[in-house]
Amino acid sequence: MKIIGINASPRKKANTQTLVETIMAGAAEKGAHTRMVNLRELAINGCLGCEGCQKHPGRCVQKDDLTPLLQEMTGYDAIVLGTPVYWFHVTAQFKILVDRLYSFIETTQDPESGEESYTSHFPPGRKMVIVISRGDPEPPLLFPQLYDHLNEWLNVIPLSLGSAQYEFFHQYGAHLDRKSAAHDAVLLKKARTVGADLVIA
Repeated sequence: MKIIGINASPRKKANTQTLVETIMAGAAEKGAHTRMVNLRELAINGCLGCEGCQKHPGRCVQKDDLTPLLQEMTGYDAIVLGTPVYWFHVTAQFKILVDRLYSFIETTQDPESGEESYTSHFPPGRKMVIVISRGDPEPPLLFPQLYDHLNEWLNVIPLSLGSAQYEFFHQYGAHLDRKSAAHDAVLLKKARTVGADLVIA
């Protein structure tokens, strides 16, 4: 089994990276072949809205480090994505990744009715884990509706890519302590189990 982990935190060796790496380690212990990617180390651009991908669905026209990574993602059996919460939403790096996943979505329109339909050109059936690390506790002290929106929005990723099974892995109450995950033995054990389950479940 092949699993790729993509960390969208701009901070090095902080909570999100720790949790993604721990999930990957749990999978590796069960025999999976794993690869870890930190988006902060890549030169990536936001979606241009050029619709060039609609001419060749499944391929982004941009020439940066993210285009080959998007293609590489299609070759894995499971995908682990991680983002901290910045100002009640995902990081800029994570949003760029999600926006560029649009290149796999083909939009067609019925010439008679004008009704639009959508086809995903991402290979279906992948397993997926989305890691979210946030400073606020659960339940949050402020703006719970914003976290509700975030949790709902995150579903667009596995649903649009045709994931066979997916789950969200949350860290709550990290505050500004970038090492809080590394010091939480219970959370790390849970993350390692999630990784193992990607292989054996």
